[in-house]
Amino acid sequence: MKHFRYMVLSFGRLAGRSYSERFLQVFCLTALRDCIIMYNMLKKIIAIVLIVLVVLLLPVPVLAEQGSCGCGQTPVIILPGYGGSYLFYQPEEGVRQQVWPPVIDGGAVRSIADIALDVLPRLIIDAGGNADHAVERFGDLLFMLDKIELGPDGTSLHPTDTFTGDVRDFRWDVMVERGQQRYTNQQPITESLDVPHDHIYKFFNDWRLSHVEGASRLHEFIRAVMEDSGHDQVSLFAISHGGQLATAYFHLYGGDYIDRAVLLAPAIQGSTLAIDMFEDENFAFDPASLLEVLMIYIGRETALGPHFHRVHMAQLSDVAVQIARTYLQPIAMNFGSFWDLVPPAHYERLKAALLCPVENARLIEQANVMHHEIMPNVGEIFRRVQEQGTRVSIIAGSGLPLVGGNPINSDYVIEVASTTGARALPVGSETVLPGDHLHLSPDGLIDASEAYLPRHTWFFHRQYHGQAAWDVYARELYNLWLFSDEIEDVFSDPRFPQFRDSANAVDGLSVRFSGNVSGFLTAESELLLLRNLSAFEITLLSVTAQGHDFTVPLASRITLRPGETKRLRYETILPDERQQFTLQLEFVRELNVPSRETRQFVFTAIPADEDIPRALRFEGDVIPAVPLRFYPVRVLLIVLALGASLTLASLAVGVIYKKSVSPKKKTSQFPPSGIY
Repeated sequence: MKHFRYMVLSFGRLAGRSYSERFLQVFCLTALRDCIIMYNMLKKIIAIVLIVLVVLLLPVPVLAEQGSCGCGQTPVIILPGYGGSYLFYQPEEGVRQQVWPPVIDGGAVRSIADIALDVLPRLIIDAGGNADHAVERFGDLLFMLDKIELGPDGTSLHPTDTFTGDVRDFRWDVMVERGQQRYTNQQPITESLDVPHDHIYKFFNDWRLSHVEGASRLHEFIRAVMEDSGHDQVSLFAISHGGQLATAYFHLYGGDYIDRAVLLAPAIQGSTLAIDMFEDENFAFDPASLLEVLMIYIGRETALGPHFHRVHMAQLSDVAVQIARTYLQPIAMNFGSFWDLVPPAHYERLKAALLCPVENARLIEQANVMHHEIMPNVGEIFRRVQEQGTRVSIIAGSGLPLVGGNPINSDYVIEVASTTGARALPVGSETVLPGDHLHLSPDGLIDASEAYLPRHTWFFHRQYHGQAAWDVYARELYNLWLFSDEIEDVFSDPRFPQFRDSANAVDGLSVRFSGNVSGFLTAESELLLLRNLSAFEITLLSVTAQGHDFTVPLASRITLRPGETKRLRYETILPDERQQFTLQLEFVRELNVPSRETRQFVFTAIPADEDIPRALRFEGDVIPAVPLRFYPVRVLLIVLALGASLTLASLAVGVIYKKSVSPKKKTSQFPPSGIY
């Protein structure tokens, strides 16, 4: 060792010194030698340890990129509703062009303005307007839809598809960073999820195709999301048409990769609306419902009521139906998605009448999977994936007729029986369903014991299709279901009973009895609780009851500030047996033009001597209401998203709206909800 040789040489230099000096020097040199030896040994030990660590930790960079992020929260994939994914025409050479929603460029604006000036004054203001002329002129706008057509086999006639890219391009934080939110129409729902943006993925589904193809694409997307996020499962938030896709996926691929799923207003058994537009001779828009839907979709409370009454809705309805049957039906016939939405009761008849066994063979084969394998077995499909460990819930709207006036109990677009499997009587039915079990709705019109998921299905009375993000209760419910274990079923939390009224700002007021969950009156109640859901002041004028001996003595008008709750005394005698009754509230909403409105709430009165189930008791106060956020709106695009058949009606509303409402500050650059 060179260090030892150095020490020997150093020792030689000590000759001639005293013994004590030599001893001290030798001791120091020996200690130094031992330290050098130990240092060399320590270097070897450190090198060995480092080698072991490198060998053991070599996979870590890969795992950090592909393994779990350690957050304990599965990523969420949002499955959009019908028309909710943008479509692009992508030629081999040239620039990609957006074809859905149609781009309203200069040429389109001029065409629309020309048609509007030609037909709308006579059609809207004059009841004798020429509907045939309006339908003919609408044909001039079909150039906006030519690139989305499919062939007889259900495949695209043009190189048209959804927004494409690597799976990370569909992650919400990446989309926000790139300013690509406009490529999706589910922003309110996306922003309402209590999960980091890098755990939200948007599935861009080609909504024209059948769910057999969509489920295959979804399966590959799920595997890509798991690889990108490092999780071995994902959760699904499926909206309307996306809920039907999720059901098809469960049937074809099972639930091994799915941790939890929320199906919001799922079109599981299709929609009668798809048939009514083409066959119902009584199809007609209801002005009040159309106004309420418009306010929800644009995210703004407005005083458009007086203007709507000037519009001849019967004539507009006639134009919309003729447009659907003249121009849209030939296009829709080759959409696999259209046949997925045909209700089972009409499928075989329409298939025989409209499809060719040869030319449409591929289309028929895929539609048969939905109608022969999936729709008849939905309850069994859900039970099977639940046994695999997947938690599935359904959130549905109820208590509304279909948009065309059909009194089927629905959320305005899809009937309750389709979304939930529950037995439901028509809206306004004078009879009620028998029974006194806890799965019977307060108005007696829905029996959830016959639903696909009796203990995991929630109904929001008068909640319009797909608008749960605007409802403070529904919003908290689906977040708890997806990201916690607090909600096991409809009896877990009295804030979220199986049946409750919608709590949207547009609804104006929320009403329930103290001590009871929404929709019930028992002997334990002492007060009537009224909460102002609106962003504006509300003045209560009267409270009247129908079907039960019930009075609320009002000495004077009662004013509620936004978010304020009033507790009112009432007088009643509980019945000897369960009884449904209606409370009608008349109030004024203090908009820029005060709006006088009426809302009805249906309750079940429980006899005083009947034991009150724990599921009907609730001592907590109502959740604070959240006013509607404001989003920019192009009325034309919104109604196109609702269905191309409503285009002329939307133009009329757009003209009136611009004249009557002053512009307000806009906080974002994307449309609100798409078509669900």
